[in-house]
Amino acid sequence: MNLQEIGKRIYHFRTQILNLPQHDFAQRIGMGQSNVSSVEKEQTLPGCFFIWCLHTTYQIDLHWLFTGEGEPLYQQPVSAGIHLDQT
Repeated sequence: MNLQEIGKRIYHFRTQILNLPQHDFAQRIGMGQSNVSSVEKEQTLPGCFFIWCLHTTYQIDLHWLFTGEGEPLYQQPVSAGIHLDQT
């Protein structure tokens, strides 16, 4: 897992996939622009709440976010429910 590149991936996601200015992106996930800026510049790692907001707001693929592997967006809708194996 390459945590040092999370900021670069978030920047790529915001600018290349969503095409949003930093202020709008931050507002939609309920974060301050300075927080998003700090993460994108890799000055700080995003916290759990930041990541959860990205995931629930934009359906960002967490595997891609943490590793850079795969696609930035889930190919199937994300379910908020917990599924237990009944076997």
